Amino acid sequence: MLNCCVDINQVKQTGITFSTFACLAKCQGLNTSPVYGTDSTVEEFRTTVKAACSNENPTSFLIVSYTRQVIGQTGTGHFSPIGAFDESSDHVLVLDTARFKYGPHWVPLQLLFDALLPEDSSTGKSRVANGSVHS
Repeated sequence: MLNCCVDINQVKQTGITFSTFACLAKCQGLNTSPVYGTDSTVEEFRTTVKAACSNENPTSFLIVSYTRQVIGQTGTGHFSPIGAFDESSDHVLVLDTARFKYGPHWVPLQLLFDALLPEDSSTGKSRVANGSVHS
């Protein structure tokens, strides 16, 4: 699926930014609606998570780009989809795409939002709080 927007060897060496992720999604016939963490609030993020997990729009997915260290994990920037939201505990289910390292795990919504705020050194912007992907 990495057949456009970026050279596969570059991905292996440096990873990708959210803008490259959005380009790759577009090559696969999808649209993205990125919202950077610093352009959002925790309340707006919570509303977005609730909407993405409500099953009202089953062709829409929420992808977050976050800083692993903030949630106590090893590594740096990472992309993963959100699988569920537990409103009573205010936790988000992160479906980690690196299952060999971390399986699906629940994260307090506030902590995940905090992990969206640090600047990505390769873009000079915060991470993406709302990377809605839809067909």
